[in-house]
Amino acid sequence: MNKYWFCILVFIVSCKKKADPPVEQEPVQTTATYTVFNTSNTALSSNKINAITADNSGSLWFATAKGLTKYNGTSWFTFDSVSNSLPSSIFNCVKADHSGNIWAGTNNGLLKYNNGTWQVFNTSNSAIPINKIRSLAIDTFDNVWVGTYSGGGLAKYNGSTWLVYTPSNSGLPNNSVGALAFDKNNLLWIGTASGLCSFDGSAAWNYFNVSNSGLPNNSVYSISVDNVNTKWIGTNGGLSTFGTSGWQTYNSANSGLPINLVRPITFFQGTTKWIGTEGGGIVSFDNNNWNVINSNNSNLPDNFITSIIVDAQGKKWVGTNNGLVVIP
Repeated sequence: MNKYWFCILVFIVSCKKKADPPVEQEPVQTTATYTVFNTSNTALSSNKINAITADNSGSLWFATAKGLTKYNGTSWFTFDSVSNSLPSSIFNCVKADHSGNIWAGTNNGLLKYNNGTWQVFNTSNSAIPINKIRSLAIDTFDNVWVGTYSGGGLAKYNGSTWLVYTPSNSGLPNNSVGALAFDKNNLLWIGTASGLCSFDGSAAWNYFNVSNSGLPNNSVYSISVDNVNTKWIGTNGGLSTFGTSGWQTYNSANSGLPINLVRPITFFQGTTKWIGTEGGGIVSFDNNNWNVINSNNSNLPDNFITSIIVDAQGKKWVGTNNGLVVIP
C-alpha cells in the first residue's frame, strides 16, 4: 500500500463515530426488606428469641435467653434475674391467660406475672415436678399446663393444686414434653420426644407415633390447631396434619418445605400457614403455594426460626436465634 492510500485509510477510520459506552443497568431489587429488631436498635434483652405471646392489651412478650421482654408498641421493658430478682434469666416459653396473667417457663421454675407482682413456682415451694420448663398451654378455665424437659413429664396447675402426669401413671409416652396445644374440642395435644398424644383431661389418652399414624418422626416440636380443628404438627421429619380426612405429611421431597426440621406453626385468617424451620427460614403455605423466606432472599437475620405470632394488624412477628423480624 503506497503512502497516498494509507493516509486516506487513516482519515476514514479517524472520522468513524466511536461506539457509545455501555449504559450501566439499574440494580434489580432481589431481596425483601423487613423490620428487624435486635439488641443493637432496641432494648430487647437478647437476640435469641425462644417464644412469643400477646396479652389482652395487645402487648407482645418475648421469652429470650437473657430475660423476658415486653413491647407495648412504643416501649420495651425487660425482666430478668438481675433487675427483678427472678430465679433465672433463661426464658423458654411464655403464655398469657384469659385473666391477664403472664406465665413464663424458665430454666429454674415457672413464673406468674400480674400488675408488677411476680410469683415463683419451683420444686422447693410447690409440687411442680421439675424446674426446667419447656412448654405451656392455658385451657378455657385458665388451668396452666406445663411441659417439662426430660424427667418431669406434664403438670397441671389449677391455681391451688398440682397434678403430675408421667409414663408411669398415665398415657404420656415420654417425660420430655416439647409442645402443648388445645383443639376445638378441648382435647390437649401433647408433643413429646417419643411421639404425639391427646388427653381429655380425665382418663382418655390416645397415642400416635410413626408406627400407627402419619407422623414422619417421633420428635414432635410444635402443635397448632386451625379453624377447622385440623392439627398441624412440626417434627424432625417434616410437617404432618391430622383432621377429619386423616393424616397428610409434607416434607422437602413432596412439597415446598426447604428442610424437614419444622418448628413453630401459626395461621393467618384461617388459610395461610406460617411455618418456621430450623435452618431453612420461614415458609408461607396457602394450601396451594409455598413461599420460602430466608436470609438469601430477604434480610432475615437467621434461618433458625424459633417462634411466630400474628398480631391484630396481621403482622407476623418472627423470633430467630439472631433477632426479631416483623413481616407485614
